[in-house]
Amino acid sequence: MVIVRRELTTTPTVLLAGVALLYLTAQLLIPTLGMGIGWDEAVYASQYAAHAPPAVYSAPRAQGVPLLVAPIVAITDNLVVLRIWLTLVSSAALFGAFAVWLRVRNHWVVPLAALVLAGCWLSLFYGNQAMPNLYVALGAVAATGFLLTSTPLGLGASMLLVSVMRPTDALVLAVPLAAYALWQRRFRELAAVAVGLAIGWGQWAAEAVVRFGGVAERLGAAGEHNDTGLTSTWGEQARALDGPALCRFGVECGGVSPVMLIWWIALPLAVGAGLWAARHTEWFRPLVLATATAVAMALPYFFYVDYAAPRFLLPVYALLALPVATAALLAPKTVMAGVAAHLILQGAVAVAMSSDARADRDVMNAAAGELRPRIDGPCVIYGQGGAQLGYLLGCESQAIAQRFDETMPQRVEGFRDRGYDVILTHRGVRAPSYTDDWERQDLPGPWRARFAPAS
Repeated sequence: MVIVRRELTTTPTVLLAGVALLYLTAQLLIPTLGMGIGWDEAVYASQYAAHAPPAVYSAPRAQGVPLLVAPIVAITDNLVVLRIWLTLVSSAALFGAFAVWLRVRNHWVVPLAALVLAGCWLSLFYGNQAMPNLYVALGAVAATGFLLTSTPLGLGASMLLVSVMRPTDALVLAVPLAAYALWQRRFRELAAVAVGLAIGWGQWAAEAVVRFGGVAERLGAAGEHNDTGLTSTWGEQARALDGPALCRFGVECGGVSPVMLIWWIALPLAVGAGLWAARHTEWFRPLVLATATAVAMALPYFFYVDYAAPRFLLPVYALLALPVATAALLAPKTVMAGVAAHLILQGAVAVAMSSDARADRDVMNAAAGELRPRIDGPCVIYGQGGAQLGYLLGCESQAIAQRFDETMPQRVEGFRDRGYDVILTHRGVRAPSYTDDWERQDLPGPWRARFAPAS
């Protein structure tokens, strides 16, 4: 089946532009704009920052986000400027991804789908953060649309975007798209999927050889870092529906929110209603492709990665937004009321999450402010908050997640031998015994610091 391209009329395009503008405005209004930097963000931003050395780059990470923020962090360390840049980019990307689907169906259901995605707390919370998942989601939406409209260049570019953001997600995305292209004998599109995937993975593989000793070594390290293996994380995913940002060993995930659980259960029901509404139309097959692709991208995070991070499911929600919006054709008043409830509920979670994160990071910023006068030369921050504090203070960093080793890491010891000031930071975790005779300093909130004597 070949989808006939139609000339775009003004109304759906204008509606989509309005959704993108609303998304931009919402990001500026919720408390993320002045928020301090997170661990992952600090690692990504530091790779090309002018004011701070690169933080340790773990095996699963890719170069997409560092390249995205490089134009800003290379010239300024101002986080508000960075957030404004990412707000503009994410809003434009939302418009661009769903505009592709207006070529599949020039109808108001497409901007409604964009609104459903934009209103998710994950989209609002991560829209102006230096994180890859929203761009994977929008890249997946664009890729499926380009495949349906027989646009190889756009399809290849979308696959490349996803590949440089999260290569493993791109690999999963490629499976249903390649299967559809083979079924429809779309060999140019199949080649575009392969080329986009190959370029992204090629860069990742080359970096694996240079930085991690080989592709197999990097894959093994990435699997260990992400706790991969046959598993089931339905419970963790349900508990993390309204946060926290990470639900794994050592993190208090809380219970299951009944309201969010109802929302989660309603989602597949709305998808089914949308597919039913489109069953006798040309729109049915595109929705099936979007739904099948969403299911494929969900499977690894339910059955292979042994912890939950709500942002991992952003590509799933992005693709399912299309059949959810289509359900409005079946019962407009009911679905519109559901969309309104969705926006209110998700907006409340977004405000709560961003307020908590901002408060926590404000304390860290204050801690950095008190440490800054103590730093008069090359330095390394070792401990909890290491990546963020290193980025804020312009120091080398070695972050820990849960606990300190009994001996100082070789990398930190090497910096100390070269005359770097070693500053150990911690909050709620006991400092290692070898620091018992180090100078101590209380910092704002729960933060504490210890200063190594000159070696």
